[in-house]
Parts: sequence; structure tokens; C-alpha cells
Amino acid sequence: MAPDRLSVSMMHRVLSGPLSRVFMSRWFDRVRMSVVPREFRAARASAVAAAQPDVDAFLTELGLDGDRASRLRPRARRAMAVLARRHADLAETQRRWDDVFWGHATADMATRVALDRERRRRSQDARKPAWLFRFLGNEPSVAVCPFEVPPPRETLAAVSPWLDDPDGVYAAPAATPPTEISAEVLGPAGPESLIRFASPSPFMDDRVTARVYGPEGGGAGAPTFIYASGFGMMYDLIAYWPEEDYVARRLAARGIRVILPESPWHGRRAPPGCFSGQSYLARAPLSLVKLYAAQACETAHLVAWARARGSARVGVGGFSLGGLVTQQIASRCRLWPEAMRPDMAFIGAGSTHIDQVVTRGDISRLLGLTDAVTRAGWTDADLRALRPVLDPGPEPGVDPDAILAFLGTEDQSTPYGQAKRMLDDWRVPVANRMVFEAGHIALYARIIRDAAPIERIARMLTG
Repeated sequence: MAPDRLSVSMMHRVLSGPLSRVFMSRWFDRVRMSVVPREFRAARASAVAAAQPDVDAFLTELGLDGDRASRLRPRARRAMAVLARRHADLAETQRRWDDVFWGHATADMATRVALDRERRRRSQDARKPAWLFRFLGNEPSVAVCPFEVPPPRETLAAVSPWLDDPDGVYAAPAATPPTEISAEVLGPAGPESLIRFASPSPFMDDRVTARVYGPEGGGAGAPTFIYASGFGMMYDLIAYWPEEDYVARRLAARGIRVILPESPWHGRRAPPGCFSGQSYLARAPLSLVKLYAAQACETAHLVAWARARGSARVGVGGFSLGGLVTQQIASRCRLWPEAMRPDMAFIGAGSTHIDQVVTRGDISRLLGLTDAVTRAGWTDADLRALRPVLDPGPEPGVDPDAILAFLGTEDQSTPYGQAKRMLDDWRVPVANRMVFEAGHIALYARIIRDAAPIERIARMLTG
């Protein structure tokens, strides 16, 4: 008999179990960081192959020609054939899933659970094909990202109105779009569904999808926590999405509704031929501002949506990219309508002086962003000029006592020193700063394993 409830991922059980201490070590942080370029090269190859079925056009798009293209053509053709079959399988499953979850087809809970599992498995095979394009991972001639960095002089002139009114860039939506709700499937802690709505941000022209995790029994009037994932995430398009197990399902078990939205240019929102998050990198630094502002605007809508469903208290949070978005929300929301302002904020791996993150951060350097910005002519002074819109505001719009931070002193991607200065300026109590001797990857491994920050969030929302 098919199970009538989703279960916690086996991968999560491993990452949160006794062996997880290995993943929190300096050694693992260094090793894991070193393979980031390979992973994103393979992700880019997979995205291009899905959008471009011709093998020669595929190789050209990746910058491969001549002897290199001839050498790699047979392997590329085989990999692309496998990927095409996987996408065909996914298309059929996705059609059936859409009929049940968004359409008018009826199905019992066991069928819905089995179909959701099948969709995620086939989606992972098609969108994150393990090892299928590994032969390109170490190919130095394949850029991790095809950068289109705008020139500094024209960019700074075009955004001068933003620099004069940064709060206007981060304005709440003028109107709240209609929000659709899918059919439910039972998860480990309660009912799970999806919601979708047209992005209310002027920087986006697409649809936002978010997965909602409710407490057992539906949680009418329950507090809500809206949590943003990090760069490059695939959300529920793959079988294991850490945020749903370490945040959403843990909090749902504590009686809190959780919403996990997809960031702009990520997941379902990635343009054809682009890996998840590629557009955020490719047009930096302007694209950074657009993503932060768009996701802040979309989160304002989600806060209002949660309040309309009975949540008296609503919190926001995120880790890494999600933490950078959250710190913008925490400061800019002071000018938002009351119904859209969150009551608390969790900032995981945040940092200010984002211009320095772009030019000096480890992840930026490994993915080629540091060099791309420099080649386009951006100087340190040019990038500093963007701080009014890249950095959060000088004062929080959330009570400092209701801000919780989770930081690593050895983090070289979102540097700890800048985050500490921001928290000092905002007068966030030292007791609300969970600080560890950890780098960026090790800090992420810690939050997956350690239930303490999630317990703190729960107390802030329910106490």
C-alpha cells in the first residue's frame, strides 16, 4: 500500500545525525568550497542542453570549439540524449501532477503523495542530473557563468534616482495580486501545498511559487514564518531541499505555518537555458539590487497574505542570499503598511558592504563574479557608490529585540565583521546573536544539524 504521507529525507537524517560533525569542520568547509565551480559548470551545461538540443550549438554556447569541441562531442551527444529522455518523462509526470494539484482532477491522499514524490524525483533527474555532465565540470574553457556585467558609468547614471531614494526601490507592493492555492499533500508535520501569484515587483514580470507547510490540523490563526533559501537552490524541484526539513517541518511541528518562496531567477523562475540563480550573477551588480528589492516586495505580499489567513504574528528569515534579502526587509519595512511589516527577523549569514562581498567574497571569486566585474571596468569606488541600495538601511524597522542573527566568524563569503557592525548599529542584543567559529559552508551544515536557532525562532513567534 502506498504511504499517505511524505517523509523526512534520508539525506537530511544523515546531515543532521552524528556524522554531521564532519560537515561542520574547517576541512570540509575548504573541500566543499573548492568544488563549487565544478558544480555550477555542470549545472550550466545541463540548463543549456535542456534548451538547446543540437549538440554543436550546445558546445558553441558553452564556448567550446575546434579540437576541444571534437573531443567532447561524443560524450556531449550521449549526455544530451539521456537528458532529453528525462525531460520527456518529467513532462508527462508534470502534466498529471498539474491536473491533480492545480486542475480539476481528483485523487486520494496516497495518490497525491505518490505523485508528488514522482514529480520531485523526475524533476531532479532532469534539472540536476547527477554526474551526467561531470566531464565538463573541470573544463577550464567553460565559464561557470556567461557574464553580461553592465558598464559602470552608464549604470551609475541610470540608477541615480535609486541612490537618491533607496527606500523607494524597496517599496511595498501598491496592490496585492490574487494568490492561488494548490491541493494539499500530507507531510511529516502537517499539510503541505503550493501557492502562486504574479510578482508585484516592478523589477519582475513572472510568477512567484512558494511551498506552504501547515501544522497538523491546518493551523488556523497560527503564526507564520517566511524563509528564503540561498543562492542556486532548486526548492521542491528536487528530492532533498534542506530548508523544508531543517526549518519548515520543524516549525510546523511546533504549530507554526512556514512559507518557503522561490527567489527571482531561481527554480521555476530561472529563464530557459539558465541554471538556478544564473541571472542574479550574470548582470551584477545591478541584478543584485533587483533581486533583493523584488524579493522584499514579494515577501511583503506574503506577510499580508499570512495575516489575512489569521496569523497575528509573522516572521521573516533566510540564510546566505536569503539572509541578505532578510536584512533589507528588516530595515526597509519601517515604511511599509502595517499589515505587510513582519514582527521578527532571522538573519543567517548576513553581511553589509555588499560591494565588498561582490569583489572579495569567496563564492563570488570562485564563480568568476569578482573577475567579471573588474573586467567590465568597475572600481572599488564605483561599487561603493551603490551602497545606498545594496546595503540595508541604517535603522531596523523591526524591534531589535525581535531580530535573531546566525553568523560564522570565519565566513569569507558574507563576512562576519560587516554583519557585526550592522547589528551593533541596529542595537540588536548580544544575546540574539548566535555566533560560531565557522566558515560559510560549515555554518550552513550547522544550521541543518542544530535545532537551537529554529527553537529560538519558534519562541519569538509564539512567546
